Amino acid sequence: MTPSVLAASWWCSSTRSKWTWSPSPYLGAWVILIAIMATAIWWQRKGRYQEPKPDPRADAEIAKGSGPYPGSPTSRKIAFVFGLIGLWATLDWPLATLGAAYLATAQMARQVLMVMVVAPLLLYACPTNFAIRMVGWGRGLAALRVVARPFFALPVAAITLLAVNTPVVVDPLVRTPFGAFVLDGMWVVAGFVLWLPVQCPHPAIKRLVGPLALAYLIAQSLVPILPGFWMTWADFPIFSVYELAPRVIEGFDAVNDQNAAAAVLQVGGSIILWLQIAFRFLTWGYSQMEDGRGARPRPNTTRVPVPTETVGASASASAGSGGGAQGAGARRESSGDGPVTETIHGEPAVGS
Repeated sequence: MTPSVLAASWWCSSTRSKWTWSPSPYLGAWVILIAIMATAIWWQRKGRYQEPKPDPRADAEIAKGSGPYPGSPTSRKIAFVFGLIGLWATLDWPLATLGAAYLATAQMARQVLMVMVVAPLLLYACPTNFAIRMVGWGRGLAALRVVARPFFALPVAAITLLAVNTPVVVDPLVRTPFGAFVLDGMWVVAGFVLWLPVQCPHPAIKRLVGPLALAYLIAQSLVPILPGFWMTWADFPIFSVYELAPRVIEGFDAVNDQNAAAAVLQVGGSIILWLQIAFRFLTWGYSQMEDGRGARPRPNTTRVPVPTETVGASASASAGSGGGAQGAGARRESSGDGPVTETIHGEPAVGS
């Protein structure tokens, strides 16, 4: 096997060969997928049962963060499965081949799938203790706190996603598998960084919640506007790799492909992101309603028992009102905490 075939089978890259639907899996993509699956199996069978080394900094660091990210073990497993399937679709044939060599539309679909779907799913699927094991409480945590700040994550991710959609970066890198690997790695990492401020699995990270998280995600929706803008309004193909590529669909030329790619990036990405925003808004609103119900004072409906002496005295008073001066002279006397006695004309009644 020649080195060129080895390089082509390791990762996707541009080519002048005519497109075929013959499967061509990439070794690099499957190495990544198998490594993730092996790590997940190890964690489920052995890693999660191992006691972590005690660290005196743990309690103080957790107090600075938001605690474990909420979620059930079952929902995390489901998120992991769908996240892994999405990662495979992003990195392997056929979408990776189409995106690197034939269609800008396929390349934008890869980015939207990775950044808007796969990254948040895998972050949600990450167990809290696994995140602690990987990052720790020292320098790794300090670095993660910097990356997870919204004023760092949003501009860095936006600049990266902007750079990987410019012709000056795309055209030279996709020519070789190694260059395409670097290009793909840039927007994959940017996708995870973009979601860290709202979905970091480490309990010592202060995550954005409520209105702040919604405002951050709304600002995040502005990220694809710039690269989509010049792809939409350009009258000519701006990427030479897709201009010179063999046509996959007859009549679907490079300009049409470029316009469709802009629509996928802007409209498709925005729809997925706004679904996430709507879900978070409804979840936050429901929690606020529940908190309001719990804090609202409830009326006191406890019944106070009426002493039998009071009932007896009322009955005596009613009877005395029709019996003359004897009933009129009836009264009750109490000695503080002692028993209540009933007297008639100054003489204590028997049985009080």
